[in-house]
Amino acid sequence: MYRVSGTAIMVAGLCLMLGAAPGWAGGPPNNDVSDAKGNTAGGTGALVNNTAGTANTAFGDVALQNNTTGGDNTAFGFSALRKNTTGVANAAFGLNALQNNTTGGGNTAVGYEALPSNTTGGLNTAVGESALASNTTGGANTANGQWALFANTTGFQNLANGSGALFNNSIGYRNTATGVAALVSNTTGDDNTATGW
Repeated sequence: MYRVSGTAIMVAGLCLMLGAAPGWAGGPPNNDVSDAKGNTAGGTGALVNNTAGTANTAFGDVALQNNTTGGDNTAFGFSALRKNTTGVANAAFGLNALQNNTTGGGNTAVGYEALPSNTTGGLNTAVGESALASNTTGGANTANGQWALFANTTGFQNLANGSGALFNNSIGYRNTATGVAALVSNTTGDDNTATGW
């Protein structure tokens, strides 16, 4: 009789323990619950001013801090997309990435201080440390590599692949540079193509 009672208690305890544990299919615990508009934030000041924006994700101190009505934005890193207010469909990954963007949309910044000065420019892609660092209103630019299109401010439809490619371009447009420091001295020229060092 004692043996049956001990086994029964052990089985009951095991059932209680397994019943209280999270199910394998449920995924890991989530401490950051999304709001009714599909916004998710983690970090001091992240998405703190959001009023009507939907489907935003912000993780990092002051990430997407000033967003009010902008939607479909993703910000990971300290001050990423910090000043964005109404811009939509932006993605910023890295310290200060797209931090000054206010209304620009469709931008992607990946890397330390990638596209940090952009305010209203749209459809830009910056991958690498300080890529498109000075861009403010220029649009449809692509910079891949550290300091690529670094000085670009209002130039548009430029393509720079390589560290320092089109570094000094400020207002030139429709330029293509492939290779380390390719077209590095171009400042205002348009419709140029260069491949190689």
